[in-house]
Amino acid sequence: MSVQKMNRPESPANGSKVCAVCRAKASQICGGCGEIAYCAKEHQKQHWSIHKTQCKPYKIVSIEKYGRCMVASKNIKPGEIIFREKAIMTGPKQGCLPCCLTCYTSLENVEEASLFRCPGCNFPFCQEKCAKSSEHSEAECLVLSKTKSRITITDMTKSHPVYQCISPLRGLLLKTTQPKLFEAFKGLEDHNNLRRQTEYWGVYQVNVVEFLHKVCELSDQFTEEEIHSACGALDVNAYEIRPPNSGQQRVLGVFPLASMMSHNCVSNMNHVIDGNYQMTVRASVPIMRGEQVFSSYALALEGTRERRALLRQSKLFECDCARCSDPTECSTYLSALRCQKCPTGFVLPIRPLEEKETPWQCTQCSYKLTAVVVNRVVDKLKEEFEAIGPNEVEKFEGFLKRHAALVHPNHFLFTSARQSLSQLYGRDERFLLNSLTAEQLERKISICQQLLSVANVVEPGLTRIRGVTLYEMHAPMLLMARRTFEAGQCTSAEFKEKIEAVRSILAEATRILSLEDPASTEGAMGTAAVQALDQIQRWISSM
Repeated sequence: MSVQKMNRPESPANGSKVCAVCRAKASQICGGCGEIAYCAKEHQKQHWSIHKTQCKPYKIVSIEKYGRCMVASKNIKPGEIIFREKAIMTGPKQGCLPCCLTCYTSLENVEEASLFRCPGCNFPFCQEKCAKSSEHSEAECLVLSKTKSRITITDMTKSHPVYQCISPLRGLLLKTTQPKLFEAFKGLEDHNNLRRQTEYWGVYQVNVVEFLHKVCELSDQFTEEEIHSACGALDVNAYEIRPPNSGQQRVLGVFPLASMMSHNCVSNMNHVIDGNYQMTVRASVPIMRGEQVFSSYALALEGTRERRALLRQSKLFECDCARCSDPTECSTYLSALRCQKCPTGFVLPIRPLEEKETPWQCTQCSYKLTAVVVNRVVDKLKEEFEAIGPNEVEKFEGFLKRHAALVHPNHFLFTSARQSLSQLYGRDERFLLNSLTAEQLERKISICQQLLSVANVVEPGLTRIRGVTLYEMHAPMLLMARRTFEAGQCTSAEFKEKIEAVRSILAEATRILSLEDPASTEGAMGTAAVQALDQIQRWISSM
């Protein structure tokens, strides 16, 4: 993808800035990009019509290790918008169940009589309106119509390989339907040279390339290499989207500018994708001028072995960021085991980037384990953890208690269990907030605090997990304060102090969650947080 260069006035040799309009010595710098300077407000206003298309708090540069990447062109504050970008295309995620090709609603529980089948291609849609939308273009319908005699999707409870073709096809069809967007799509990294060496290349060759060539008759329009490149561009660059009212269904969206952000296992940005598939990227922590804007392509609460395996498989690179290179994972100990020989030591990898071979050593004594033994232990724990149902409070608690002597308290499986428990206490019908005992309320608060202690390091700043966890923590704190006061166990002054602490926590949660899409679960939580904060502030005022 080509990078547009800004036409900026050169600065004098002494490094001082000159006005972009009159070239006099400048006294102020544009607050939007930190790059252009002016001698006075009047010239800044006069120049805005020219400068506004170039005024961005970032620039795209080339760095040998990362290739083309995004760096801050000025100091960016937490919460400040870095950019907004609308997806150039969206499509079903690989391996999905049959879904509407427009709104992506899962068709799993929809009866045949309630479906609308497109008259042109016979693909199932949730309603006629969706079948006639621009998302399902005439060009797409014409291509898929070639499959009518050979494919009929009838079982909505099983994934169908034809859905693997939809997103690559949409990317390819941009060539004739929207050539400018196709240039952006074509410019994305596809890693074909690396993908050729994986098992997925053969899967795509059969399910996508040969299908589009032989069944959809596109061999005269797109070469095998072009189709593989489309598949690769999606695998390497696409973002996962949670459309409103789609349940567990996930969608892929392509955002070329967002693809310029390099990966780091500790991100410094936060992104939200709304119902119109527009992405808003904000700084989650301060980003200094010249620093890279880093996204994270992996789940922040996973351990190093798990993150690096995912990145190796899906993005085709070996992550060696500061967190992955640190045996303690920035002092969170998310992958650490307890020493079975001494009471205070934790067992860590000596060379964390060599997860298959590295010895593991206790921090306090001579106790060692091989990577094979550690990986076997963790895999066994993962198998047990993943067998726990989403609402099984007792089993999550049992898992934490049963293995407390085996892993570090922050171990990523323990952290995942706490993340589930932080929301189950107070929401599960057997553990509704007002029915919780004092001990259970304390437990929920403690779980949230432990979760925050990890999130503050690996997902710092104005992040979704911090906003949600703070919101979950305020309710038991408020209820405990009320119960204590009503029982005469604290004074009015002490009670007010407790409520002020709750107000402070809720105010931060409100600030973070207000950045979410209002239609999302977190957005709805943000709305509830605003109402709760207003009630608490009125309550404090009346004391």
